Amino acid sequence: MFRFGPFLLDPRLPQLLQDGKPLKIEKIPLEILILLIRRRDRIVSREEIAEAVWGRDRFVEAADGINTAIRKIRRALDDSADEPRYIGTAVGRGYRFLGDIREEVEDQPKTPVPGEALPQPSTLPPAAPAPRTPERLSLAAIAILFGSLVIWLGFRYRQPVDTRASPGPVRLTSDNGFTGWPGLSQDGKLIVYASNRADPDNFDVYIQAVEGGPATRLTREPGADVFPAISPKGDAVAFQSTREPRGIYVVPIFGGEARLLARGGVSPRYSPDGQWIAYGKANGSWIMPASGGESRQLRPELESRSPIWAGNESLIFIGESATTPIDWWLTPRDGAWVKPLGVFPLLASQPARDFPDSWQSFRTPDFYDNGSVVFRVRTRDGANLWRIRFSPDWKPSPPERITTNTGHVREPSASSNGRMAAAVVSRDIDVYELPLDADTATVHGEAHRLTPQQTSEQFASVTADGALVSFTSWRKSDHGDQYVLDRRSGVERQLTFTDEKEAHGRISPDGSFLIFGRWGPNGKITFMRMTLASGDTRVLCKDCEGVDLTPDGASYLFNESPPKRLLIRDFAGGPATEPVHDDGLLITQASVAAGSRWIAFVALQREHPEAQPKIFAARFRRDGRVPRREWVEISAGLTPLWSPNGQWIYFDESHGSFRCLSARRFDPSAGRPIGERIAVAHIHGNRQLIHGLPWKDRGLARDRIVFSSVEMLSNIWLLR
Repeated sequence: MFRFGPFLLDPRLPQLLQDGKPLKIEKIPLEILILLIRRRDRIVSREEIAEAVWGRDRFVEAADGINTAIRKIRRALDDSADEPRYIGTAVGRGYRFLGDIREEVEDQPKTPVPGEALPQPSTLPPAAPAPRTPERLSLAAIAILFGSLVIWLGFRYRQPVDTRASPGPVRLTSDNGFTGWPGLSQDGKLIVYASNRADPDNFDVYIQAVEGGPATRLTREPGADVFPAISPKGDAVAFQSTREPRGIYVVPIFGGEARLLARGGVSPRYSPDGQWIAYGKANGSWIMPASGGESRQLRPELESRSPIWAGNESLIFIGESATTPIDWWLTPRDGAWVKPLGVFPLLASQPARDFPDSWQSFRTPDFYDNGSVVFRVRTRDGANLWRIRFSPDWKPSPPERITTNTGHVREPSASSNGRMAAAVVSRDIDVYELPLDADTATVHGEAHRLTPQQTSEQFASVTADGALVSFTSWRKSDHGDQYVLDRRSGVERQLTFTDEKEAHGRISPDGSFLIFGRWGPNGKITFMRMTLASGDTRVLCKDCEGVDLTPDGASYLFNESPPKRLLIRDFAGGPATEPVHDDGLLITQASVAAGSRWIAFVALQREHPEAQPKIFAARFRRDGRVPRREWVEISAGLTPLWSPNGQWIYFDESHGSFRCLSARRFDPSAGRPIGERIAVAHIHGNRQLIHGLPWKDRGLARDRIVFSSVEMLSNIWLLR
């Protein structure tokens, strides 16, 4: 046994104790800790760790699994990457245990230790071969295809591992940025994916042979080209794009001009026979002929998303309505009827550690395979793939886990010969601050991180003087808790400790109270108000969304749920009033300027939800219902925030495939913007980007702006 500081590590069990009390730490991080302690006389390389813990050619990526495990070790030991006491990082080399060890005599280990053979993670069994169609490419056609691709492009990336050399999972890409959204051809010989390898600020579609060979870039337009899918005929690739106009496009498999298929569409899915494409839009699930033509909404009475094909004649999607709970639904292609499959009630009966209530919306069906559906499940620590088998009458069986990974396994795709590809993503969301003079939009330094913990911290806000920063953290709970950071002392304080999902906190300008959302069992949101000095909490509003505060802290703005109107109400009570109004627009994310002369807000088109959100300003009258003709357009973007002097509006907007912080000067006397918008900060690159969220995740003080940013690394893996 090993003693260090207040900790005792017994590798025989194995178990980690602090002051005699067992600590909760997962198996893989514990195995890596044992390995580092036993080899503490030197730096242990990442390759050593990967081979000792997972073995050779396992389905795990060092940049994903090891990073996540090290974060969990540091969390358990209350250690810091910046000022380590126990786990030191040798950049580019590996890790070393730094603590003083007192080793005690131990008996022969009762369980395997790092370096010994470990149980193999589950993989997806081969699917039954799909019926052969006359449109499928022959082997000769495949050979001709790739020969032509190589000649045409003359461009070669790293040579992938030859999958014929290994019967196990194999990594297909080795990029140092974000490569994801894999799509296998029906015969499993080709794979398409999206990557920012050519331009960190842009995503393009690539195609390559699974068995090795060069990757060919199919798209080059500015914007994010993602979610590609190869047609079963093998002649085209459909994909989702943020180019203008946004929507689903199709490009020939040899490359060439992309053609718009469905304006505003996302996540295209070909039917197995290649005749139809199912896709999502902001207002539901849709279907259209693969060659183009009129689209039809699937079951418009349901708020639906993520449609997948269950054969050529049926589809499955996630759906719910005001009177029906969320579930997977089955419908024929013509939409003649719809049937709930009982998946969400089934998952609710499973262990909470595997299916926490707070992440229900991530139980997304990904593909149907011979009577079963593979889907993603997210927890606080990552995301993995599960499978549910269905009987001939569509009764679901208990879920079976098919991947075991410490990161995020996403966007799986399957072929008819049992191959499955998936993206393995490492991600870490933290709160950052950027020093600036908010009244002049002058930046005074670089953005730096405020939350060094290796867990997700998000939904940041700040007091007017910049002294206190509030945020939501998932470091101790799958549900999320509210925290506040005192920037002067560097001390964090956890404010909530419930088992209910909580997020979207906004701290008052003077730092005396916090408002935040709490989710009930029906999925409805109740906003709470907490007095920070006493911890007393009371209900602010029920079934409301998008809540924010006025600069004086005396009133709050909110949307009804479902979002219909933007309203304002005093904390002291009284009726809610409507400052601006337009029947054809959804108005949200409002911010009132100091002195309450102007209000800025985001307007979304109800009839065309795929259109770019726009920011407007209007004179603030609490019950004015100021009409559209009196609004002043500021910019396309999200999350408007007023400077303290009311002369600048800060917001974030699209920049290529990402979002950036921008500002535009405003003359409150003339009631119009001055000059063009300016770039405040470009928070993106190979691995980092800010979120564009339908909720406020920004805060502005006189000397700083706070926001959350996510660091991600992703590559494609193949399972057999």
